[in-house]
Amino acid sequence: MVYGRGLSVSFERADVEILAEKLKRIFEDRRRYLQVTLDGTVVTKPVPILTLFGRVVRGLPVDASRLRVLEPVPHTKLTLAVDASAKVLFNLGATAIIESKVVAVAYRGVKRIGERKVKRVALVLTKFEAAEWLTRIEYETALKALAELVGSGYLLLDRSLTAAPLYRPSTRELIAKVERRALASRLVPIGIPKRTRLALDTGEGTLGYISRMASKRLGGYAFYYYPLFREESLPPWMLGSPAVAKLSELSKSVLRVDVSRRALSRVDCGDALGEIAFLQDPSNPGYPYPLKAAHEESRIGDSELEVDQMALTELLREWGVGDLLLAQSAAYTSFKERSLWGDVP
Repeated sequence: MVYGRGLSVSFERADVEILAEKLKRIFEDRRRYLQVTLDGTVVTKPVPILTLFGRVVRGLPVDASRLRVLEPVPHTKLTLAVDASAKVLFNLGATAIIESKVVAVAYRGVKRIGERKVKRVALVLTKFEAAEWLTRIEYETALKALAELVGSGYLLLDRSLTAAPLYRPSTRELIAKVERRALASRLVPIGIPKRTRLALDTGEGTLGYISRMASKRLGGYAFYYYPLFREESLPPWMLGSPAVAKLSELSKSVLRVDVSRRALSRVDCGDALGEIAFLQDPSNPGYPYPLKAAHEESRIGDSELEVDQMALTELLREWGVGDLLLAQSAAYTSFKERSLWGDVP
């Protein structure tokens, strides 16, 4: 028996019923933490949790008192934004050759003042190895850009501020070095990850829950919610303290924003988020434009990928391995490549 009308291929009704029951259990009030008001009303308060590398970090019960209206704060401070994309150049079966375009852009207020672009290539065995390599080259590019810039402001990354314990010691030290260099230059490291594992103890997403709470309390205004976790509860490899923010009332996007824990000893989270909100593009609100520009300019299109494949093959012929590479990769179709590797994170 199938379920749904007007679909080319319908869903199995049993699957839909199972999914509906699970979602009901997530969205219904089955909270663990209760608060009793003065008039005896019981208020339920879910708790944020973050599960990373085998450790579960429990946060503070969600409370509307931590919601704040977010106002853009005009400034002419320095903003350095770094992002990188990655594509598989050659799938060799058990391994892959991947390339990345890394882009660092610098702004003074909303005026662009500089950029750095570089292409990198590597042979990797696993997607985790590829992800660590991508992290390394982003931080290496940030380190070089920091050496060329002067002024207080922000270092924006499109990832969480985390020195994953599974990374090699040299990678973790590089991440720590970039943070130290940025702070010494009076730049606040801020991470805005594309994806987040932030959830509530009910199974519901933290961002969605806080967004609905903010909508009821503040209407459509831009907002931020901080803190989610006690400082002492965060492991040392979490370099940032997470906040939740909606940067513009004209956007529906709600973001996780990691602010450097070391910087928060001298910078107010709300002030920092207000200055980040100022950096939006009015034609595409909800996200800081410097980081969006770095993201857009780091993309590698299909035609560019083909050119890079030919260019790398020619370069490798100087070492006598270009034709061997082509012969090996010819056994793997583009379908296999996308299935096994996809776009490397």
